[in-house]
Amino acid sequence: MLKSTWITRRSATVLACAALAATGVGAPNAAADTPGIDAYYAQTGWATLHGDAGNRKSVPVSPSDEYKSAWSGLANASVLTAPVVGPDGTTYVTTGLGPGQSNLYAYAPDGTLRWKSAEWQNSEDFDSCAVLQSPLVARNGELYVSDCNQLWAFRPDGQVKWKIPLPDAVPGAPWQEPARATPFRPLVTAQFLADGSVMGVTTWNKVVVVDPATGASRAPVTQLPATAAPAASQPQPPTLLGGGLLDPELKAPAWELFWGGTMPQANTPSVSNKTGRIFTVASDMTRGYVYGIDYAPGADGAQGTITLAFSAPVGSGSGSSPSISADGSAAYVTDNAGILYAVGANDGAIRCTADAGSNGGSPTAGPDGNIYLLGDQGASLTSYDAQCQRRWSGDYSALAKDVLPVSPTVGEPTWSAGGPPTITRDGLLAPISLGYKVPLGPGRAPFVATDFRLVKIDPANGTIEEVLAPETGESDGFTVPNTMNDLVVVGYGAIGTSALEPARGAIDPQLPDGHKMPPLRGGIEAFLPAGAPGAGSSGSSGSSNSAGQGIGSVFGS
Repeated sequence: MLKSTWITRRSATVLACAALAATGVGAPNAAADTPGIDAYYAQTGWATLHGDAGNRKSVPVSPSDEYKSAWSGLANASVLTAPVVGPDGTTYVTTGLGPGQSNLYAYAPDGTLRWKSAEWQNSEDFDSCAVLQSPLVARNGELYVSDCNQLWAFRPDGQVKWKIPLPDAVPGAPWQEPARATPFRPLVTAQFLADGSVMGVTTWNKVVVVDPATGASRAPVTQLPATAAPAASQPQPPTLLGGGLLDPELKAPAWELFWGGTMPQANTPSVSNKTGRIFTVASDMTRGYVYGIDYAPGADGAQGTITLAFSAPVGSGSGSSPSISADGSAAYVTDNAGILYAVGANDGAIRCTADAGSNGGSPTAGPDGNIYLLGDQGASLTSYDAQCQRRWSGDYSALAKDVLPVSPTVGEPTWSAGGPPTITRDGLLAPISLGYKVPLGPGRAPFVATDFRLVKIDPANGTIEEVLAPETGESDGFTVPNTMNDLVVVGYGAIGTSALEPARGAIDPQLPDGHKMPPLRGGIEAFLPAGAPGAGSSGSSGSSNSAGQGIGSVFGS
């Protein structure tokens, strides 16, 4: 799900050569040197929310030992999903700004704003639900991304290729017309299938498969079994993502989506590049389910079929986006109670479980079969092997003590992991927030982040190998390197800072001098290796302001 940090048994296996022949005119270009489904994605290392079709968050790059901030932008907009990278090195990012503003931005590698989507006003425009997913980038540079009620295709220059309505919500669903002017029924990030089709699952658990060239349906819309989930048990902080960071009308459904509440589907599906099988996790009112879904293309222009191969029960809640093991044999998920499950990709059998304390955290799946997990609200960073046995649990107290002083008021500094780790050839990249537990009344001492670091972690034991760079904002999400250039881009959601904003006056006096609550800011920040041209500009927004109409300035205090 989105958290700081979404029929008969029949294989949809399609050999790469057959898949290429079936794509049709205008489908994203595939290449024989890239096997299976992966051929349809932009060959950049990070072409969708979790990086690839398997949601593995793994990029074959070797990071530098030190980075400097090169540019930043969109600081007055919360970024809740991953920036993605096109084949020309363009970074694409979605936001959830209110009417009169844009919600899809394209940045050149030097931070220049190349284009943005049209400012929106009504349900026919590209609206604020864009923030709930990352664009899916095709090999030819085209983008597929939904808003609240439509699926859009954009050309690499920002021109709209097509848009289609998404299926209606289930009967009785909240946030629909006429109570809400723009009905809420988005996808939670699309993926490609083995014939090049674009596939997504709506928040109301409906599977959509379309032709990437035209948007025409390639299979009937299919309702998966679960249709509703319990409301989120966590109360929404009244100031969450306030001050213009997020469209106010989107706050209630976004909060439920973050915690897997109300709507049955809050996760990005994954697709096996070995069999073509789709995996997703959903919830009904009593428990969660991992679905294995097969898609078979139609012949001679006929509609394809979507069939349910298995439904594996897991704990309550819609849990996490499933990550597929490198060998394709298992899908890893966590439920809302923090239990890790390894689910057999062929039969849906539960191979093993572990109490991982990762409530809905999407696993990072390594090429060696090990997985890595962000704990609930960043409280831990752990690794497990393929048998769900814990390998290590990271402790970054030494970094906190190295950066921050002991406070006579609130004591020793502590840490929190800011987002799921990214696997590279040379280690794990992860944002670490540093700060203090600050008492705000009986039984309440929230973690307050004051400083932020991007680090490289040894995947063998969880220790920090290098502190790569200071970050200027609160990273709630993904750390995105790519194979096109040396940039590493991070997104800033400001979830924790905005939730604590009303208590700033009580918090700051308890903190040491020079280490106060950070300014309320969102956006993205791009880093380059130290010494590279353009590195070391201290997070300036550079030329991205020139076309941003206010986007790029830090909001508030």
